[in-house]
Amino acid sequence: MVSQGEAFCPGHVTAFFEVVDDADPRRKGSRGAGLSLSLGVTTVARVRESTRPSLDVLVNGKRAKADVTEAAARKLLVDRPYEVKLLSDTALPVSQGFGVSAAAALSTTLALDDALSLGLPRDELVALAHVAEVECGTGLGDVVPASLGGMDLRLRAGAPGHADVKKIEVRKDLLLAVVGPELLTRSILRDPAKVEAINAHGGACVGAFAERPTFERLFDLGNRFAEETGLASPAVREVVRASRMFGRAAMAMLGNSIFAEAGREELATLYLKFGTLMRCEVDNRGARVL
Repeated sequence: MVSQGEAFCPGHVTAFFEVVDDADPRRKGSRGAGLSLSLGVTTVARVRESTRPSLDVLVNGKRAKADVTEAAARKLLVDRPYEVKLLSDTALPVSQGFGVSAAAALSTTLALDDALSLGLPRDELVALAHVAEVECGTGLGDVVPASLGGMDLRLRAGAPGHADVKKIEVRKDLLLAVVGPELLTRSILRDPAKVEAINAHGGACVGAFAERPTFERLFDLGNRFAEETGLASPAVREVVRASRMFGRAAMAMLGNSIFAEAGREELATLYLKFGTLMRCEVDNRGARVL
C-alpha cells in the first residue's frame, strides 16, 4: 500500500549575513536578515514498505541530482524499509540565492513525516533539513527562517534549539530577477578571503538592522553589505543602481540575482532587459504540510 504526504516550503532571500562556524552542524549557520517568498518548493512524498529500500527524486518531473533533498530524506528514513519517491516542483532557479535547496530539504522532511505518520516534532524536521543543507555546503541560514515565513532577523545561528530568529510580518509584492550565471554557494563559503570579508561587514549590518528592523532598512543594509564585501558582480551592481530610479532593490545572497519591491512597472521592464523576471509576494506563513 502506498501512502503519500505533501508539503510546501517558501523560497528565501538573504540581504546580508555573517558566517558562524561550528563543528556541530546544528550550531553552524549564519546570522543575518531576509525575506521568505511565496514562490518555493512543493514536494510530494510517496512511500511503501519494501524489502529493497530505495530513494528516487524527481525535480519538475525529471530525475535530477538533488544532494540536499536526498540527504534530508535519508536523515529521516535512517534504515526504515521503504521504497520512496520524492516529487519536487519549483519555479525558482537553483544557485541564484533563492533558497531552493533549503526549501527542497524542508518540504521533503515535512512531506515524508506526513506520509509515514511519524509525528516527529516540527523543530526536529526543521533541524534535519538544516543539517542536510549545512553538510552539503549549499547554504547556512535559509531553512529556519523559511520555516517561519515573513521578514526575518537571525540573531543566533543554527537549527531550532540553538537559533534565535525574529519574524516580522510584511505585506509586500516582490520582483525577482536573474542577471547572471549560477553562483555556487559552496564556492563562496570555502573561500577564506570572501568569508573574512563577509564577516567583517555582516555582523555590523545585523546589529544595525536589529536596532530598526524595517522593510526599507533591509534593502539599505543589503546594498551596503553587497558593496562593502565585493560580492556583487558588475552586472548585479549595474542593475541595482539602475533600480534606484524606480524603487528598492538588493542582491540576493548568494546569487547573480536581485530581489526588489514591486511597484512601478518600469522596474519590471528594466529587469526583463537583463534576464529572467519572476513576481511573488512575501510569504508570512512559512513551511507547511498541504
